[in-house]
Amino acid sequence: MNNHPKVDFTVSKWNAVLNLLSLFFIICSFIYVFTIYKELPDQIPIHFNAAGDPDNWGSKATIILMPLIALILYVPLYFLSKHPHVFNYPFKVTEGNARSIYPLAQLFMTVINFEMVVMFTYLSFTMAGNQLGEVFFPLIIVVPITTIGVFFGILYQKHRQHDQLDD
Repeated sequence: MNNHPKVDFTVSKWNAVLNLLSLFFIICSFIYVFTIYKELPDQIPIHFNAAGDPDNWGSKATIILMPLIALILYVPLYFLSKHPHVFNYPFKVTEGNARSIYPLAQLFMTVINFEMVVMFTYLSFTMAGNQLGEVFFPLIIVVPITTIGVFFGILYQKHRQHDQLDD
């Protein structure tokens, strides 16, 4: 368990925007799935190869799992993002730097959560069409890794700026 300080900090408006968009995508995904469910064939693709072509088939009920998994992952990550003092950081968080680190860490978790919701929403919409498309698999790797790299770079930069001010 970490001993990061609990401090008040300013929450970015982007957290609210991304959380509302996430909920919008989850709701749209559920609506879409329940709207098309009767029209789906009994067997739909449940796995795709790297080219985005289906390579395994299963019950059409599987499509309901996509928005459900998005919701099940979204809720705990949403609540976790509200408590950046429990996150692990690659540097020491002090009362002095926490006010600049926590908002960014909270936004990072919100962005990752939003990206996850968008990916499951995309899966919900494309599973019915039997084709993911060639861009999906590179994106599920590139987008989160880029997000992690950008946010950790900014976090480290803020940490170094704060350290220089302390000197």
